[in-house]
Amino acid sequence: MSLDQEYEKIKDELQSSFDSGVTLTYEYRIGQLKKCAAMIKAMEKEYFEAVQKDMRKHPAETNGTDLKFTESDLGYAMKHLKGWMADQYVKTDLVNKIDQAYLCPEPKGVIVIFGAWNYPVQLALSPLIGAICAGCCAVVKPSEVAPCASAVMKKYFDLFLDPLCYRTIEGGVDTAQALLRLRWDHIFFTGSVSVGKIVARAAAENLTPVTLELGGKCPVIVDETTNVDTAAKRIIWGKCVNAGQTCIAPDYVYCHKKLVGTLIERMKHHIADMYGDDPEKSDCFARIINKIHFNRLKSLISDGTVAIGGKTNEETCYISPTVLTNPGLDSKVMTDEIFGPILPVLEYEDIQTVFKYIRSKEKPLVCYVFSNNAKLIDEAKKKVSSGTLDVNDCLMHMMVPTLPFGGVGHSGIGKYHGKATFEEFTHHKSVLHKPIGMESVNNLRYPPYDAEWKMNLIYSLAYYKPNAPTASANGFAKYAVTSTMAGAAFAYAYAWPGASGGQ
Repeated sequence: MSLDQEYEKIKDELQSSFDSGVTLTYEYRIGQLKKCAAMIKAMEKEYFEAVQKDMRKHPAETNGTDLKFTESDLGYAMKHLKGWMADQYVKTDLVNKIDQAYLCPEPKGVIVIFGAWNYPVQLALSPLIGAICAGCCAVVKPSEVAPCASAVMKKYFDLFLDPLCYRTIEGGVDTAQALLRLRWDHIFFTGSVSVGKIVARAAAENLTPVTLELGGKCPVIVDETTNVDTAAKRIIWGKCVNAGQTCIAPDYVYCHKKLVGTLIERMKHHIADMYGDDPEKSDCFARIINKIHFNRLKSLISDGTVAIGGKTNEETCYISPTVLTNPGLDSKVMTDEIFGPILPVLEYEDIQTVFKYIRSKEKPLVCYVFSNNAKLIDEAKKKVSSGTLDVNDCLMHMMVPTLPFGGVGHSGIGKYHGKATFEEFTHHKSVLHKPIGMESVNNLRYPPYDAEWKMNLIYSLAYYKPNAPTASANGFAKYAVTSTMAGAAFAYAYAWPGASGGQ
């Protein structure tokens, strides 16, 4: 059996389960979410060991940035699921005042999730949580780049989740390509821009909606009003978590020329404070995922003057926290997403030149601004288009479940986290429920249109009045009732030929 046939069979099985309606109830969805919670607890030890083998990442960092983050997302979803699943009533116009109008959330169907290697559980399970909440069935493909983590995830996903509705498939590029050849109801992908384009092209063949969580170059602006020591500490932490292998890691810094020297000096101090004088000996600093990424990153160091770090060890895929100055704006370190512990620092005098530079590039996933100047912060908010604006901190916007996360343009399509993940896998069906009675009122809309008074009344009722009173959620507000009764009385008092109302 070919990969295409094998995966089509799996998809057909999931489609049958979805068509049975088993995922539609609150009881089923909350039950699967509870199994996710139990799964995270059960896999914890093995997962820590797996990530240690893949990236030599400290368990505390894995726990905080991967498992605990996902547990938080899961807890928020469990708390709010019933409300998310409820119909959302909307206001109506005068013509439909006594009708019920609402949005009915329905699952998109059978979806596929392509996880990433840098935060394996978070980037696979967080979208799956949203898919479960929405009532979808799903295939999850962990990244083969982190093989140990992938194996642990498959083991526990298969052990805890309903196999009739959720399946985990391991594999490399051939597996991904075979999955993309199938027709899905939604594709969720986390990874690079180049692969994201491949996913988008495959999705376009079937007009499949996609979520693309990509990346890009996240700029940092440090102005002269900020606390430079705190800014340096938070930037270094944001850059060095996971050895910089984070899509929202600071990618380059534009610092006011008055503070550049101090900023770099404080960065050096905080690197030593966090990882010791020799970060290679620290068990808190992760390694680059493989030799391919190591060699790519090593080549970027020569694109600027090394102010801090610059040390490498090919045998262990170690690259020290590195700060570069004077990088060429056309060099790869300034044009390609770095995705590692290398941070170019540039200086500026006029903030407008910084805004102009950022706007000349692809829209970033995040823009970081360190400033106490409200005017500059507001200007950055208006002039820099980015997925997120984070003021005076790095990465921490990810911890706010009510802030949807996602990019814009080349940095991504779609958003998730919290309710946004539920929304991503949900189709909100528009429903209008009109009473079958009171047809005399509706006779107004039927031909013939042979009376001027009738035409005027139609125009009057149909014309949208922004300041007119509106119905409450249940569609029976006082204004709705009184206006409808007035319309009914009018219809009976002035019947037209062929009407079924009063004479």
